Amino acid sequence: MSPPPDVSTPSAPKKSSPLTWVAKTVLALGISFLALWLAFKDVELASLLDKLERTDLAVLSLFIVAQFVIHAVRVARWSLLVKPLGNPSARAIFSASSVGIPAAMFLPLRLGEFVRPVMIARSGVPFAGAVASVVTERVADGLTNVGLFFVLLSMLPQSSPLPDEVRLMAKIAFIGFGGFFALLVLMAYAQKQAMAVLQRVLVPFAPHLAERLSHLFVVFLEGLRPLYQPSRLFLFVLLTAVYWGINGLTTSILAQSYGIDVPLIAGPFAVVIVVFAVTLPAGPAFAGTLQVGFLMGLKPFGVSAADAALVAVAIHMVQIVTQALILGLGFLTADPAARHHVLDVPETKE
Repeated sequence: MSPPPDVSTPSAPKKSSPLTWVAKTVLALGISFLALWLAFKDVELASLLDKLERTDLAVLSLFIVAQFVIHAVRVARWSLLVKPLGNPSARAIFSASSVGIPAAMFLPLRLGEFVRPVMIARSGVPFAGAVASVVTERVADGLTNVGLFFVLLSMLPQSSPLPDEVRLMAKIAFIGFGGFFALLVLMAYAQKQAMAVLQRVLVPFAPHLAERLSHLFVVFLEGLRPLYQPSRLFLFVLLTAVYWGINGLTTSILAQSYGIDVPLIAGPFAVVIVVFAVTLPAGPAFAGTLQVGFLMGLKPFGVSAADAALVAVAIHMVQIVTQALILGLGFLTADPAARHHVLDVPETKE
């Protein structure tokens, strides 16, 4: 595969007004509260806590270890994208990942996505290139989960009750990521022509959207550059498969440990739906959207709302604890200069 033509360096995002941030925060918190209500309205909390107390410690330990393995895989995958951009040290990549990945979970409105670029930029990696690497990861993960959804959907029994909301989310994800991927392929080989068509179609109706999409395409194409080396691309795809494979398999094992009778494909399917759900703007730590994702993702396998909430709470608690530990480790291993710049996160313009 030949690399695309040179593209311009993405500019830094512009700042939003305080009023815009207030509106976004209120919307995010509102979505979280609504999602939490939907996830737990049919759940008896006393019974939920009792089942949590009887968690199989061996399975829980396996799940915890898997979280650290997943993190190591994500660090290795990101290094494939940022290493060629400025040859940062392994320590810099590890610390930026170990602070930035948990930050993406804990901070609302996806603000944490900028932490990795800010930190790794202290190691000589261009900020725009670092942002491009994160965008590349997000698109790759989105496409992977859209593909997994349709593969796993074909494996479900015809009688499985698939919520209408799941079908809607899958269609939106397919249109969004699929359309984005198709446009990227077109832009990779005919960037000027594709950009001209984009501007001609969108500018008269949605000039702001046209500007944002143009910027995003340029950023993503920059992030793809390290993957034009075949061996690097192969490793990236392999690590992506390992990352999501471990996620899905351990979710199935944890659910089964609570006596929930589900096949192994239930875990991967639920994880895919959770990925769709947490793309909604919500409060910190995916509060509410993660629980709703498991509620809808496990429903086709006959799992009750109470059992889905049990799995969601167990997984959420483990993820919060392990991500907090990883975050602490990231700060401990970070270069002092990079550590002091973690909070200098650019604000995005919506």
